[in-house]
Amino acid sequence: MKLGVVVWAEGTEVRFRVAEGARVERGMLAKVEDRGRVYVVRVVDFKPESLLSPAEVAVISSKAGRGDGVLLRDRDLRLYDTAIATIVAQIDEDGEVHGPTSVPALFTPVVELERRDLERLKLHTGDLPIGYVRFGHAPVDVVVALDGARAIPHHFLVVGGTGAGKSNFGRVLAASVLSTRGRYSLVLFDCENEYLLGSKPGEMGLAHLPLSEEYLLLITHRVPRPGRLRVELPELGEERKIPAYPLKMDLSRLKPSDFTLTGEFSAPQEELLWLAYKQFGEEWVSALLSADSRTLYSRLSRLVPVNTINVTKRKVKHLTGDGDIFCRDCGYDLATAALSAVQRGRVVLIETPFATEGEEKLLATCVARRVFHAYESLRKEFPEKWEELPPVLIMVEEAHRYLGKQALGSGDVRENVFSVIAKRGRKYKVGGLYITQMPSELMEAVVRQALTKIVLSLPTKPDYTTIINHSPYLDDAEAEIKTLDRGEALVVSTPSGFRFAVSVKIFRYEDYARTLIELQRRELEAGAARAAQHEKEKI
Repeated sequence: MKLGVVVWAEGTEVRFRVAEGARVERGMLAKVEDRGRVYVVRVVDFKPESLLSPAEVAVISSKAGRGDGVLLRDRDLRLYDTAIATIVAQIDEDGEVHGPTSVPALFTPVVELERRDLERLKLHTGDLPIGYVRFGHAPVDVVVALDGARAIPHHFLVVGGTGAGKSNFGRVLAASVLSTRGRYSLVLFDCENEYLLGSKPGEMGLAHLPLSEEYLLLITHRVPRPGRLRVELPELGEERKIPAYPLKMDLSRLKPSDFTLTGEFSAPQEELLWLAYKQFGEEWVSALLSADSRTLYSRLSRLVPVNTINVTKRKVKHLTGDGDIFCRDCGYDLATAALSAVQRGRVVLIETPFATEGEEKLLATCVARRVFHAYESLRKEFPEKWEELPPVLIMVEEAHRYLGKQALGSGDVRENVFSVIAKRGRKYKVGGLYITQMPSELMEAVVRQALTKIVLSLPTKPDYTTIINHSPYLDDAEAEIKTLDRGEALVVSTPSGFRFAVSVKIFRYEDYARTLIELQRRELEAGAARAAQHEKEKI
């Protein structure tokens, strides 16, 4: 269908007059064919064009306001709409797709983009599907999929206001990672208990996927010991037996680095932690928590002031909580269990609905530190083993709490494990999944270094301005970002080969899960049939 005709082209901008009766929406893709080349353009805004004089506008608007009929002579010549678009790709005669090196001629027709043109843009060739291409508010039957091997080490940034669909995207991404059967790993911290079974009746979670019995590890308060958690799924009339590990971490398994990399301790306090570890060995945390300050002052050879000991004791108590998660003599080490699962290509879901803010921070730091340290050490010491490790993505909910400008830029506060991963993780196949409502509060380096961005609805100017200023392809995206509905996103992912900001309708998790359930069932049945045939042939 013809959408219009080019009336201006300069640089990468194209303006076209919208044809009478054509439906053109912000964010949609169209094409212009000229001299053997196909220009793919993305509509970013609109501008009405009027050749009416001020007097004519006054007369016509007055009549229209009274409800009188308005007869405008040569209306189609004197009053029309212009769409402003950006050239996002150029397809030459040989089918090669690259950035634009020329512009279409004036008065060239603009037409709808066909499915085969969309497929040539290779938005669907990745292995982590997240949604459909979207024209305006209408999804098109072409899947958008990220390239996990390239995108994961370079970090993900997911931004959106309240109710924009961040949790739904998290579940969709987790399901896609799970479906790769160990190709990638993902660590999720779930403080709302919404990833395993959904947040309310009728919703679905990762437990509904058949592959969860093999490729999901649940770390939870629901089990007293390692084993499998039986989960009833009334929506499917089935049950799953999910590998599970207790939400327990023996204090004796903690190291000073687990505390210092929270970013909560000053230099003198860090020195105290290491002195205590040297003096008390594995019982150092218990000693800090139970002994009085004067006794510690004496046992540490009076090397640390009493005031420093008091402050450090309060911080350690805040981070370890009341003993429900970080316990004495329980023998469990959830961080090591998580690391083992990550190295085997699993999705690790850590449920923390009753954890305090301090416990959440220490828990996240413990797990992230062990994963990063293991990957870093293996690359340096055993590169051939490191090559076999799956790329891993570690979720950071409320990322501004860990990677905010204030969190890392004031006084003697040290950087934390997530800032280390943001700077160096890409070298070791360790990526961060940063989720926040307030990207304007993040360090600029974090926003720049996250090369895959999922931009959901952002209503406040400082937030969407921050994203636009530190991302490619978003220069003209302000109007679209402000008008996104729930579940709609602009996706930028240069590692995945995307040459422009792709308008995406993120899968609704329940719909996506049902598709995966049917697909995984068929795969499991086919695998069982092959195994049975093999056994039969052996006999």
